[in-house]
Amino acid sequence: MNFLVIQHLDIEPPALIGDTLEQAGHQLTRIHLDQGNLIPAATDFDGIIIMGGPQSANNDTDYILAELAWLKKAIAADIPMLGICLGAQMIAKAAGADIFTSPVRELGWFPVYHTDEAVTDPLFCQMPNALAVFQWHGETFSFTDAMAAVAMHPDVPAQAFRLGKSQYGLQFHVEIDQSIIEGWIAHGENERKHLDPGGIKLLHKNTTLYLESMRQFCKQMVHAWLMDINHKIR
Repeated sequence: MNFLVIQHLDIEPPALIGDTLEQAGHQLTRIHLDQGNLIPAATDFDGIIIMGGPQSANNDTDYILAELAWLKKAIAADIPMLGICLGAQMIAKAAGADIFTSPVRELGWFPVYHTDEAVTDPLFCQMPNALAVFQWHGETFSFTDAMAAVAMHPDVPAQAFRLGKSQYGLQFHVEIDQSIIEGWIAHGENERKHLDPGGIKLLHKNTTLYLESMRQFCKQMVHAWLMDINHKIR
């Protein structure tokens, strides 16, 4: 299968998601919207991965508006998709949700919990409850009636959702490795100020504790997504 990867920033690649797809024998076509790349037809691909970035889904820049219009058509066409952080917010907004400042600025490691929908969900039934995941965001989204919550946290309820068949958005980053985290800390001046040296030290400590279990879930989730897409095709 051929998957389209939409990136909004060089340092936010598909990473483990992309590696897992390629190791399973699938092809990736990468485009960089912040570099002026145009989005090809969604129907040319078996699935779409929309990555994160510092932009807001509320931005009125031409490429964000064009991406939202494109996503509305992809959602209506029932194209499988996986949105990460900004990618999840873009899918949510395209589906009619509101994007707003998160009640808690989640930077670092936080647990996410099962919802009732997660019990029978093909991707999130495999997620350990209270799995520690990596967060790096300042905005969040509301839920529409069409969005089923599959992971949550009491402070920031919108953590992961299922929209249509094989269409998912995750507010958190399951795809990263330690080098990506270090790159984001180095790049993110505002995030460093918010965390302060003590917060960065705790982040590093928690990365040692939690990274591997999250990456294991990421691989399981991607394989489950592939199976779900195959069932959809059949």
